[in-house]
Amino acid sequence: MPEQLTIAQERLNLAAAHWHTSEDTPDLWLKARITLMLTEREADRAQRYQDAIREVTLQLAQEHERRERFRRAVFATPDAARIWWLDRHLDDLDSLNWDIFKQKILPLVGAADDIQSKAERIAQTILYVWEKLGDNPGQHARFTTTVRSVLDQMGWDDVIVWPTPDEPAEAEAPVSVSGDRGAPRPVTEAGTAR
Repeated sequence: MPEQLTIAQERLNLAAAHWHTSEDTPDLWLKARITLMLTEREADRAQRYQDAIREVTLQLAQEHERRERFRRAVFATPDAARIWWLDRHLDDLDSLNWDIFKQKILPLVGAADDIQSKAERIAQTILYVWEKLGDNPGQHARFTTTVRSVLDQMGWDDVIVWPTPDEPAEAEAPVSVSGDRGAPRPVTEAGTAR
């Protein structure tokens, strides 16, 4: 290859560039400059090989750059990843599977713990609890009492607690857990007590 030929020539020139004498003829001093050459056939073959290496190197660099651009554009934020996932399935929305997205794609996102993911996990937890409570009014009452007690202890008097299934229909407004003597009271839409 041309590079190897050049390196070999430079090494030979470095070795032969200084004056030196032979053991057989001490009066003879030598200094040389060496030029190595490939035959035309070997030079063509080496050039084709070099061109192939350059092409593969360029393709790898382009592929790496394309992946980096893709990673920065798609996996930079959870919302960007969601938009990309939705865009990939626009032609066939029936194949849009958000569970696969959450399992396979979202973990690749740098900030996978985004607000929407947290909200979905909390919503799934609440749904799980609600389903476990079933239609048993005793379970609902016990759970609601426990939640209200925890919220009272935390000092979160503006948190809304969901009603039990057998709660009267007239209680349309959400309630705050504390106030005068800890009794529930209606709250406004903004979540502050009236």
